[in-house]
Amino acid sequence: MLVFCQKCGKQIPDGAVFCNFCGGQQGVVAGGPPPAPGYPGAPPPPGYPPQAPPGYPPQQAPPPTHPAAYAPAGATDLKCSSCGAPLKPQGGLTLITCDYCGTATTLGSGGWSVIQKHFMLDNRIDQETALQAGGKWLDQGLLRRNVAKNAELLEATLRFVPYWIVPTSVTADIQGLKGGGVTTLNTGQGAAQTGLKIGLSILAGAAAAAAANQRGGHVQMNQPQPVRVRDRINVFYQIPVVGVRGYNKYQPDDGYTFNVQGKSSYDKKKTGGVETLDGDVTEQEANQFAQSLAQKYAEKEARKRVDTLESFVPYFQQSPGELLHAPVWFVRYRHKGTKEMFILIDGNASKVIDGERPSVSLW
Repeated sequence: MLVFCQKCGKQIPDGAVFCNFCGGQQGVVAGGPPPAPGYPGAPPPPGYPPQAPPGYPPQQAPPPTHPAAYAPAGATDLKCSSCGAPLKPQGGLTLITCDYCGTATTLGSGGWSVIQKHFMLDNRIDQETALQAGGKWLDQGLLRRNVAKNAELLEATLRFVPYWIVPTSVTADIQGLKGGGVTTLNTGQGAAQTGLKIGLSILAGAAAAAAANQRGGHVQMNQPQPVRVRDRINVFYQIPVVGVRGYNKYQPDDGYTFNVQGKSSYDKKKTGGVETLDGDVTEQEANQFAQSLAQKYAEKEARKRVDTLESFVPYFQQSPGELLHAPVWFVRYRHKGTKEMFILIDGNASKVIDGERPSVSLW
């Protein structure tokens, strides 16, 4: 049925809360009648089966269709294409979430358009639980004791932060050397593995020397020759890219991923009034950054296959991404009255996303 604005009289979509033309709020309009029970749908197009084969997972309902672009890039006074509520881009924002219906609108090369895939994760922890998770993370490590106890809490804030989730596959051809005592010195876990190899070599040499001394003979060490390795690796990542410039601390850089299996369609009511951030990072920018992170993660995986990585040639494939508003606790603290540090806690999974902590703290 035809519906007209109560203020300006122009035709508007059935059920619209605000007029797309004047922005005037409308009264409650009843929706159309439900379809008759058992009414057969239209036949499938030629060449398509009438239903999914047995064993296939159920198909998700397609997202509602919206115009590809409904406003020019320079527009400063927009209307939500879903409910008609006024949108006012400010401060260079290119990603806006409607305060009334939650529809996400983004600015691309063709102008303002609606994001078809907009999801969220529920926050499942309170401030106390978030601080407990952060405190356990602070005290991890042999050289850290009572870090959380000696920390001065400065801030613990929950926000729903927009992330572009970019599915990225990497196929890489690698070449390197393995064996022969050849090692690549890295930091972190790689350094520990390198130290283990060196330690084993020293122990083996000492044992051989002791045995030779007992026999009154000489030690003859046969150094194995390194073997050249050629291999191909295939890895897949759901890379989150923070959608707000200047929020670099909110960007995971060590491979952390959100529980996207537990996502649901974005609903403003589910935020419980918690601050929900808009963004200014376009999807194209997120795709480029996700590719650079995928290369970093894949190269780290390649170094596990060889002792010395000589060649790494990656090939990337990205699928269409989606926008995810994730609950993130930002905890800021001061350690022993000196340097300020931070911790990010995933409010959905109660896990530490990233953070800073002292390398040594024994008292």
